Amino acid sequence: MPTIQLRARVDKNLKRDSDAVLKSLGLDAGSFVSMALTQLVNRRGLPFAVTESDASYFSGEYGLSPTQAVKAGGAMRRETAQARRAGKLRPIASEADLIP
Repeated sequence: MPTIQLRARVDKNLKRDSDAVLKSLGLDAGSFVSMALTQLVNRRGLPFAVTESDASYFSGEYGLSPTQAVKAGGAMRRETAQARRAGKLRPIASEADLIP
């Protein structure tokens, strides 16, 4: 299969750190890019989740200031942890846990 050269600019530290991770996995950057692009084509979308931060979500959804959004996110995490401890929420470890 013929190949082409793809050039990209990335932060020097990001390149160094990603090369270390890839090396530990037995890969190089070129192989990773090929794998990622293959998954992009196969899935017809990004092969990973792209999400916004809690603060961005609350700001956009509820019109909160960044400070209010951070506080709301913290309150939500505390309430969730409290409900878990009280047994009102159960952990989901597998598909079987989703069946009542």
